[in-house]
Amino acid sequence: MSLIDQPFPANHKTTFVVDHTPYFGLVSNSHIKLVCTKCPSSEIPSAPIFKSMWTCSIEAVLEYCRIVWDLFPERKLIRLISSDTQTCNLNSWSSSQQNVHYILQNLSSLGPPKKLVPNSNQEGSVMYGFRTAAEAMIECTKEQMDQEAKKKNIEIQNKCRTVIITSAKDNLSIDNLISMFHDEMIKRNKSVSQPISMSIHHCHLVVINTYPDSITNEVTDRLLHPISPILDFEVHSIPASKIGIKISNLLLKHYNLASTTVIGIPMREEQNTNSSANYDVEIYHSATAHTAILNANAANSKTVVAKKEGADYETIKLKWCMPRSSNNLPDIHSCTTLHRVTPADIHSRQSTCLTTFLLNSRSVLLETIEQNGGTTISHVLKSYNGEIYIHAVLSGRTVFEDLPSISDDPGEKVTQYRVADFCNFMKLNLLRPTKRKQTDNTNYIDDAKEKLKKQTVYWPLVSSSTIIYNLKQYTEPLLSLMVKDNISDQEVMNCKQCIYDLMAAESNNDLLITPSPSSTQKMMKNVDQYKSMWAELETFLKSNLYTHNHCKVLQCLFECCGKLDEENIIEKTLMCFKKSLADRPSVIRATTDSPMSPPLTQQTEIKHNITHKAVNENPNGIMYLQIIQDQNKSTTVNPSRPQFAGRLRSTRNINGNLFTKLYQHIDDDTDTNSGT
Repeated sequence: MSLIDQPFPANHKTTFVVDHTPYFGLVSNSHIKLVCTKCPSSEIPSAPIFKSMWTCSIEAVLEYCRIVWDLFPERKLIRLISSDTQTCNLNSWSSSQQNVHYILQNLSSLGPPKKLVPNSNQEGSVMYGFRTAAEAMIECTKEQMDQEAKKKNIEIQNKCRTVIITSAKDNLSIDNLISMFHDEMIKRNKSVSQPISMSIHHCHLVVINTYPDSITNEVTDRLLHPISPILDFEVHSIPASKIGIKISNLLLKHYNLASTTVIGIPMREEQNTNSSANYDVEIYHSATAHTAILNANAANSKTVVAKKEGADYETIKLKWCMPRSSNNLPDIHSCTTLHRVTPADIHSRQSTCLTTFLLNSRSVLLETIEQNGGTTISHVLKSYNGEIYIHAVLSGRTVFEDLPSISDDPGEKVTQYRVADFCNFMKLNLLRPTKRKQTDNTNYIDDAKEKLKKQTVYWPLVSSSTIIYNLKQYTEPLLSLMVKDNISDQEVMNCKQCIYDLMAAESNNDLLITPSPSSTQKMMKNVDQYKSMWAELETFLKSNLYTHNHCKVLQCLFECCGKLDEENIIEKTLMCFKKSLADRPSVIRATTDSPMSPPLTQQTEIKHNITHKAVNENPNGIMYLQIIQDQNKSTTVNPSRPQFAGRLRSTRNINGNLFTKLYQHIDDDTDTNSGT
């Protein structure tokens, strides 16, 4: 029987093993928020009520379960196991028990951890739950049994994930826990009885070590590390008051989710209904909904991406737009994907107001804020049958629109494509098939891709998004020279001269962009034009730092603008150059040439330039694409030193070898001497 990947990833079966020992009854630094609206202001506030480690852990796990079951009603199953002197299964893989209400009922009967009694004979441990967790992992779910029945001759991959929440003293204790869990997995795999159970093919183990905020812990975090072919583990150490944030961060990674913060939602104040204020609400959904934003303009994507305060993940900020009724929403027709959403904090008043608003047959448009201050509609929030979905709106041109015209004048929508520049770019980067020699190990495809990548690191598509490419009377030949792999000292001077010309134009207050009579757009001020031009030129030069001479041009720009290299990009680039030169092995050329012979490349140059067919090619070689640059220049490159006269007068014999007659004038000299 062969093993193939079935649609049962590790997040199909997730098992939580939570420590229920008396140690988890200790208090944390997290307290319960009490809001007393009717208490007089003169009354002394009551003492805060702090949560125990068990309360913080179980609240975080329940929030994990709620978000997963809201976004994935099927095929994402979670088991919850508590471990003390004995284990307790709080639910099973059955779909009727995959809900928060069922777990809460069992938790109420379980009760809090027992009080910590010194020198007690009964010592609980989280290790007692390892066997129960391993038995739960080998147990087949309904989906797995249905798939097994459909494909009788193919074994299904049983992948799962286990999250252990406990408290350990040091890293050695964590290693013992992982070793015992691994041994328990191997034992359970040997006791598999089909069709109700199957072997564990792989398990992702996540150990969360938590402790009271008042003490320090010696357990350190560890990245994902394989311990055997069936087990990978990672360790996270966090105080009990912050375990909810850590588990939320892990949740986004486990299920490929993303966070969106809807900003600027107008809501009425709870205390004063006559006034309103703007609030922000965070929601979770599939990360696919952000694909269009993150793959768009990099400058615009940076304006909407922000790090979540107090967390380790990033969130996308989208602006609240005008709400509409569900019957009048033409933007739904241009949506590409839709995904379920759920609030990050279901207990907040702001989340409740947004959820209630959307469930009342209302829809909300969300906008992305661009770098220039403009906005673009990117998403739509809408509910269907009591569930809220986020729709990703197509930001580009749809298939129903006509193709953009390239003959319109500049300033017409998105038709300002740099067609002429792109044609020149194609002429300078032609691809041709070549036959590969048997002794040639060069990967021409990768070389061609690398050269194209270097030249297109910064290459605006339309003329409205660039200034330096519209000022070629000032910026050439800088734009053409900086994209080369190597530039000479003379070319460095030519590039610096372009910068000096721009500085002179700015001092003379010359107009960079001449306003068009047919254009209705408002022109930028001359000062703003130069400011944008210098910023774009700096971005272009930073994108093309290939050699030490390239860095000289950027340094010249910094000196002319009176700007410091705050990022130390020149210093870092030069350090990389020095390191690459130090790591490069020295090659000693062993030939029979005389000390005055020209370099090897010049010796073989005549051979290659005489005829293209003279190259010894493999007739059965594979065709490769090789890039050809500078086609407008002469194909024969003049050598830096003259060739030997004998090679220039050489002829080719039948075997294809070059030969020349030495001392060609010796007979003439002999005849002259004999005559005298």
